[in-house]
Amino acid sequence: MSSNKTLRSTVAYLIVRDQAHENAYAKALETLGVDWGRTLPIPKTDAERYPEVKALLEQGLATKQYTFSVENLSEAGKIFRGAAPATVDGATLSTEQIPAGFPMDIAVERPEEFSPGLDPELLALVQATAELELEDAENPTQNSSG
Repeated sequence: MSSNKTLRSTVAYLIVRDQAHENAYAKALETLGVDWGRTLPIPKTDAERYPEVKALLEQGLATKQYTFSVENLSEAGKIFRGAAPATVDGATLSTEQIPAGFPMDIAVERPEEFSPGLDPELLALVQATAELELEDAENPTQNSSG
């Protein structure tokens, strides 16, 4: 893996969240009575050799699924609980409220930095095309050829 810390951190997060999704699919198959380990073997990747991955696994990130509402779980949220599939070595799956994150402000509009933008004729063509498509969407049978 790269020596770039940002890349390593991002890839580690993606690896661990991929494992969380593998657990979700395996748990769903288990609830259907499928022996997923035989039907769909998931190879062990030994990603724990990377310290960034190991730290996230120790936090339990591979056994968590996030939801917007813990009180109103989806069907997937109802499945993703209890004993984890065999590949997680006795861990327990959980569904948790999505973390708060951080506030995001809408950036101020700025002119194009790397391209000239649309010239007036092209902008008019784009607008006319958009209006035609909107009209077709609002009146689908009027312009159909059938």
